[in-house]
Amino acid sequence: MRFLKLVLFLLVLAPIAHAQTVDDVIGGYVKYIGGSKKWTSAKTIISEGEYDYGGIVFPFTTYAKAPNLYKVIVPLNGKFYAQAFDGTEGWKVDGFKNETNPTPLSGPAALQLANEADVELIDVFVNYKAKGHTAVLEGKDTVDNTLCYKVTLTRKNGEKETWFFNTTSHQPVMRIAVSRNVEMGGALLNTHFSDYRDVSGLKIPFKTVSDANGQMILTVVVKKVVVNAPVDSKIFQP
Repeated sequence: MRFLKLVLFLLVLAPIAHAQTVDDVIGGYVKYIGGSKKWTSAKTIISEGEYDYGGIVFPFTTYAKAPNLYKVIVPLNGKFYAQAFDGTEGWKVDGFKNETNPTPLSGPAALQLANEADVELIDVFVNYKAKGHTAVLEGKDTVDNTLCYKVTLTRKNGEKETWFFNTTSHQPVMRIAVSRNVEMGGALLNTHFSDYRDVSGLKIPFKTVSDANGQMILTVVVKKVVVNAPVDSKIFQP
């Protein structure tokens, strides 16, 4: 009888002992994408691929340099769109609107990139507490037929995002956040991540698909990624 009670007691404790905390989930994710050591050793990332805006396809090249320098160039038919952040301020040139001189961007507008990317090279969850962010585990949910941990991330600036991580692999499946593109008017954007590949020890999604209110907004297909190639900081200046 005592043995039976002990077994029942252990069965009750087992789920508690193995209950995931938010740091367990985030730690599993950071490990999945290569680990904090690998990410903090990455000083530059150059990516090439294609943006698909509702059936209109544009090639792109992005340059990211630690800690928060970022530039994207989208050329097409002899014209180009460029946007950058130099660590303090941003600027853009929209050649598709026949602009030739850079337009300065400051404050939140400097960080609101048309391609929805973060200006920070290092993933937001790597050392997230030291960056001033907070996270809460909201339980589990199903996304794209995958059981996921649901985590709410509140960035240091107050912006909130909801992330969904595969409960088995900790691979991110989807993020829900207010669009960074001012033309979206503050709409919530669902971004789905897939086709993760190893590049110099970093796991990077080679495909992201973003939709809002059931409408496809942006598909990003990455074709090439280079880590730690030399990047002159001058290219981030207008």
